Amino acid sequence: MAMVAGGLPLVMDTRSNLYPNKETTPAVAWISFPSLPPTFFTREAVFSLAATVGKPLQVDLATQNKTRPICTKVKVKVDLLGEFPKRINIGIRKKIGEVVENWIHIKYDYMPKYCKECKLQVHNENDCYVIHPDLNTKDVKEQGEKQDKMKPQKVEEKNKKKVANTKTTIRSRTQK
Repeated sequence: MAMVAGGLPLVMDTRSNLYPNKETTPAVAWISFPSLPPTFFTREAVFSLAATVGKPLQVDLATQNKTRPICTKVKVKVDLLGEFPKRINIGIRKKIGEVVENWIHIKYDYMPKYCKECKLQVHNENDCYVIHPDLNTKDVKEQGEKQDKMKPQKVEEKNKKKVANTKTTIRSRTQK
């Protein structure tokens, strides 16, 4: 049994697939099919199309109720290391024996960021402090500059300003 600081046992749910030393590549993403013909607005058809990206979990309420005729949305469990197609080729049967091919575009409404270096879903390689350590120093400098601007002025500087303001008001009163 593993122990945590303070002597408490570390309890992990074995059903959760949470392992500290393993990559966390599975994620949930919303995708939509903006050019999908309305005849494909059934749950089965949308799930069949979404299966090319990942494991379909659910369609949104507007797709389920068919209240948004221009687009369908589906929540999909994806592997962030996998490929994400931009379109799918489907065949639509028009007449007996005649099949017309149609490209259906896939829009990724939300896709979590993933860093292959850190193996985390917090950021991608472009924002990684391990790959780009200069990003960390840049952020620290920006935070320091913000804190400097927010620091209160010294009491002496405030008093000097008050005295200077008082002198100008006295002079302007006496000159009138």
